[in-house]
Amino acid sequence: MSKEEIIEQEIINGAKKLMQQYGLKKTTMEDIAKAAGKGKSTLYYYFKDKEEIFDRVINLEMDEFFQTVKTAVYKQSNEIDMLKTYIVTKIKTLKDKANLYRFAIENDMQGRINKEFANLRNRYDNEEKKLISSILEKGVEASLFKSFVLQELDTLSELLVSCIRGVEMDIIAYNKNRSLLDKSDMLVEMLIKGIGK
Repeated sequence: MSKEEIIEQEIINGAKKLMQQYGLKKTTMEDIAKAAGKGKSTLYYYFKDKEEIFDRVINLEMDEFFQTVKTAVYKQSNEIDMLKTYIVTKIKTLKDKANLYRFAIENDMQGRINKEFANLRNRYDNEEKKLISSILEKGVEASLFKSFVLQELDTLSELLVSCIRGVEMDIIAYNKNRSLLDKSDMLVEMLIKGIGK
């Protein structure tokens, strides 16, 4: 890592802790500078404002989050377990990042975050749809899922991403961590009964 990359990482790490705890609105550039052990002028050299830092924090967090989910999914030996792992890992991993995502979504709903967040969200939706489509397709080939799944692949992938996003929103917006985490296995069972052979 270059010196500039190290400094950027220190700024982002400092900002991440503050934003997870206090949110975007209550976090100032001065707070971020202190948390990163830098002067305020250093922050402005690397980032134009706290919104840009927040975008970077969210971007990195979502990259890490999706990588965690994909890694867990690809460790599974069959497509049923891959689908279960996708849903359960996504919901359980989200619990650890709920505060940061809550602030991101609240700010997005209030129009405070620019197109960057919407673009990022769309990119991850597309990545998730590809992952689910791949699992479903291979599950049909392995005779684990009913053949109609191939005819409705796009629709089922979109539906599953939307369904999980609804669960995410309940966890984030309404703090339903415990009740939804406990029921994620039930969601998986309903899905497998519907498409499984």
